[in-house]
Amino acid sequence: MKFSQALPDECPLSRAIPCNAKVYMLCKKEVISKQDCLTQAERGRAANVSGELLCTRHGLSVFSSLKSCIHQQKLFPHLGNHIAYADLHEEHGVIAETPAKLNPRHMTWWAYEEVERDNCFTVMQLEQ
Repeated sequence: MKFSQALPDECPLSRAIPCNAKVYMLCKKEVISKQDCLTQAERGRAANVSGELLCTRHGLSVFSSLKSCIHQQKLFPHLGNHIAYADLHEEHGVIAETPAKLNPRHMTWWAYEEVERDNCFTVMQLEQ
C-alpha cells in the first residue's frame, strides 16, 4: 500500500500510526459522497501554508469521539448537519492526533491511495 505522490515531503506526520480506531466526521447529506471525503488540499486550501499544517491539510479531518464531532458541528455548522463514522484498520492508512485550539480531539487520517474514503463511512441516524 502506498500514499498519493501528491503528499508533501515529510507527510504523513512522523507521529502517525497505523489506523485502528472508530472515527467520526461531519457530512452535508444523509449519504456520504466523495465530496465529503476530500482533504483541504484537494479542495484547494493548502496553497499558502507550510510545515505540519501543510501536511494535515493533505489528510482528512476526523474525530476520535462522537462527542467531539458534535462539538465541531456546533462550532462550524456549515461543515454539515450529519455525522458519519468509520471503523479504520491498518489497510486504510495512518492516523495522528492533531489537536486544534477549539477541538483537542481532532485527528488527521492519511488514507492509502487505493482506499475509497467515502466507502469507509456510514452516516449515523442521531436523535434530535
